[in-house]
Amino acid sequence: MTVWRKMKGLGLAVAVSAGALIGGTALADYDNALRAYLSAKEAQPSSAAGPIVLNAMNIWQKSAEAGDVRSARILGDLYSDRDIYVGDGDLLPSETGVIPIDDVRALAWYTIAATHDFTAFNDEDPSPEEVSARAFSQLRLPQLREQMTDDEVARAQTLVVDILSAGTQYDLARVGKMYAQGNGLPKDNVSALTHYYLARGQGRGANQTAAEEVNRLETVLGRLDVEAARERADSWEPPRFRVSELSRAEEADAAQLTELQYQELRQGLELLDKQLEGNGKLSQNALDAIGLYWGDQFEGNLRTRKSREAIERFQAITFRESIGNESGELTADQEARMKDIMTGVLTDLQFVELMRRAAERGHPPSMRTYGIMLADGIGVRKNGADAIEMLIKAAEAGDALAHFAAGRYYGKGITAAVPLNPSIREACYHLSRASNLGVRQAAAELKIYCSAE
Repeated sequence: MTVWRKMKGLGLAVAVSAGALIGGTALADYDNALRAYLSAKEAQPSSAAGPIVLNAMNIWQKSAEAGDVRSARILGDLYSDRDIYVGDGDLLPSETGVIPIDDVRALAWYTIAATHDFTAFNDEDPSPEEVSARAFSQLRLPQLREQMTDDEVARAQTLVVDILSAGTQYDLARVGKMYAQGNGLPKDNVSALTHYYLARGQGRGANQTAAEEVNRLETVLGRLDVEAARERADSWEPPRFRVSELSRAEEADAAQLTELQYQELRQGLELLDKQLEGNGKLSQNALDAIGLYWGDQFEGNLRTRKSREAIERFQAITFRESIGNESGELTADQEARMKDIMTGVLTDLQFVELMRRAAERGHPPSMRTYGIMLADGIGVRKNGADAIEMLIKAAEAGDALAHFAAGRYYGKGITAAVPLNPSIREACYHLSRASNLGVRQAAAELKIYCSAE
């Protein structure tokens, strides 16, 4: 499961060193990116237009990855060199100097938009603009395919799978459905079953639709096909990071954010710091969990030598990943830029990325921290299902504060594209566990949610 970052934003971009990517609420982001793109033609000096356009495309890409059909459609437009507003005098993509004309990418994003399922995103009443975006993308598919070779179409289909496979279990189920129906991807029941296995999940985080499709396909397919799908699912590894063509076109150390985005991230982390009082060694422990803190004893000051060295290793790794070179030799320019990034002090964005990686390694305090980030949208796209799954994993690993956080979120629910519905029963269970494990604040929450239980 890979979840990628989203926050609100307005205006022009500022460069922030980080390997992680951050965006915003899809509805706001689309409009903010559109305003930025349309302003690029008037940018002074003219050399400023390129960063503005890249910022807009970055926001659209992250919004599209998060499920915004309009953003997916507009990426298809840009990569196929279509004017956003015909006759309005805005820049043609080919005139920006930074947008490559690429039918493979265009077809991939049009496919994602054309196969968008509004009900899967809890949007049973989409806007006319969203409906139009899907319909237009459906019209563009045959037009683009007509001018592409079979190899180019196949590459676009592979890109669709890569983009969606780096997402949530819902994205994986979507790939399964596309394969099962032959809609946007070639009909392939073995590939469909493979992705439904990956999407199914377990326990509270189980995807019921994927589970039902697994049962159906296991009945329909022969034994050898079922075994092949299971083997593929068992050996499957998620992409290390989102398929971000922009990350290779931009400066590798410049994740484009607006001033407001950065301020909101900082405010969110400050609130999180208050919730994590007493966890001063969290970053050190997280670095140790991912194998980068080399030393027998932890040190209290994060700026001390061993801690700085661990952070520098982390910064070097994320830089190399961002340019697609994880182990080879760097050019002199790349080497210089990597050294500039290796400051030994985590930026806010790097802290978010560190928590994500340590959480994926099963480090309980990082899982709890990242779960709260997912629940509150701190540096990542809000996702109720992923948040509670992460918190429960941390709680089951013995983290008392994770029980407390899970209880609070079950008590009030999480409003998001993938929400968490309130459950007083679950809230009381986790708050009781937290209280029994010595979390004093849990007693007050028990009175709020569980007095009638």
